[in-house]
Amino acid sequence: MVIDAGAGHEKFIDRLALEQIDRDIFTGHCHSGAPLRAYGGQIAAQALMAAGHTVEQKDRFVHSLHCYFLRPGRTKDSITYLVDRPRDGKSFSTRIVRAVQHGETIFMMTTSFATIDAGPSHQFDVPEESPPSQLSEIDIPAAILSPGVTLEEWDYPSEFLIELHSADDSDASLPQVDGKYERTQWVRITQELPHDPLVQASALTYLSDMSMVRIAVAPHREVSDTLQRASIDHAVWFHGPINVNRWLLFTQDTPVAGGGHGLARGLFYDMEGRLIASVVQESLMRTKR
Repeated sequence: MVIDAGAGHEKFIDRLALEQIDRDIFTGHCHSGAPLRAYGGQIAAQALMAAGHTVEQKDRFVHSLHCYFLRPGRTKDSITYLVDRPRDGKSFSTRIVRAVQHGETIFMMTTSFATIDAGPSHQFDVPEESPPSQLSEIDIPAAILSPGVTLEEWDYPSEFLIELHSADDSDASLPQVDGKYERTQWVRITQELPHDPLVQASALTYLSDMSMVRIAVAPHREVSDTLQRASIDHAVWFHGPINVNRWLLFTQDTPVAGGGHGLARGLFYDMEGRLIASVVQESLMRTKR
């Protein structure tokens, strides 16, 4: 069942809302991200919702998505999501989603759904960080606080929808250590969401794009104002059950930048220390032309 898009505008669940037009065709609307363009994390989340609604096998859950941001989305017009079904196998279902606006493809996603099977397991240990109850301030970079600039213009939703706290001892100006720039945040969605695994995975996809560009640019903050910045491609792997209404620890780093591109990586841990999702994003960060 597709989430009702006609509910109030003050709910996070509306950010995932779609209207089904035909068997594999859906439409949705996106709020602004960086100025004058739709927030990429929301487009990815809605695309995942559209794909998930075409998977009829109820024992299959999303385990990965890979997407490309091709053109800026407009926030005042609807976006159409076209879902293709390349294969439904014995344990995997693959979907391809195109997001179209005014006849142009602005976004593409390949996503896979799979059964949960028995097998060996391991994971990184969860970092030891202060619990979110001991953190007092929302993690908002100083540049965002400029007069006349809203949080959503920089991919930061309103605080009553999402809480984001830095788990580091310092602010956004953390130094590089041994050539590495690392950042750790606590994040959660404040409004209760359904425990539907597709809704939870889509909400985490929404969160996964909020700060990745900023992480890739962070080691070059002295020239950041001269750079053109945007998400290029984004991938998420899902490793276990998700509850975005509980605090998630999001560790991020940026191993490399060059040629006008920057790479950022992230890991989501739940409160029990389970690694529930991994994220990798490549960003455009080139000198303005």
